[in-house]
Amino acid sequence: MWFFKRLRRRGIIGLIPISGVISMKMVEPYLEIIEQAEKSKKVKGVLLNLSSQGGSVTATEVLYMALKRLAEKKPLYAWTTLAASGGYYAASAAEKIMAPPSAMIGSIGVIYIKPDISGAMKKIGLKVEIGKEGKFKDDGLFFTGSSTGSKKRMAVINREVYEGFVDVVKSERDLDQKGAEKVATGEIFTANQGIELGLVDELCDLREAKEQISKMTNVLPERVVTLKPRRPLLSSLFERTISRGIMSAIGNSIEDISRPGIYYL
Repeated sequence: MWFFKRLRRRGIIGLIPISGVISMKMVEPYLEIIEQAEKSKKVKGVLLNLSSQGGSVTATEVLYMALKRLAEKKPLYAWTTLAASGGYYAASAAEKIMAPPSAMIGSIGVIYIKPDISGAMKKIGLKVEIGKEGKFKDDGLFFTGSSTGSKKRMAVINREVYEGFVDVVKSERDLDQKGAEKVATGEIFTANQGIELGLVDELCDLREAKEQISKMTNVLPERVVTLKPRRPLLSSLFERTISRGIMSAIGNSIEDISRPGIYYL
């Protein structure tokens, strides 16, 4: 990619900034960046600058796996101002997690969300006809209530996803069972509290985080280069227009309420 072609003489430290709600649309451009950083001989280490409250379970796992592959090849440190739920899941791939004292971290847990407007539909006399093949095919529809059986099935899936999350944190942070249970309550902690809980390694600002990875890689802090996806000019211009912003917001809202989901939020 363009930033790797410019640097042919000396090694660099890649700074990858990731922020916002984690979704596949958000993650996909970064997967190429992470892979390039993993394979490039010029990149001696990577500092993840993370600020995320979490998001999609699947997107979070995909991001984590990409970061984990990178961490197996070269030093990966994370500095964060917000690493909650899926954000912390992703950060846990790093060898070291750093943050300022008041940064929000943790929220280790999962949540299942399913809007139900069946009561409102009944009041206004609106009905939806459903034709299905498969006994449970309509379980997730937002205009039908959830049966007891449906709730039980989703509880099983919820538990499976939760236990997977806890296993990752337990393994990556070298926590015993008691320590893992203590942090896996869905509770938010400050980074200062995270030190005592084993979720954070060091309290510092971004400058010091750069110095830390610089010492590890033996690359000067001045050689920290930001690596992020390039957005096509036309795409950037379109997204700045009011109409595009309104339509995007409407589209996202409709998508969010039309299907259930399990989230790291």
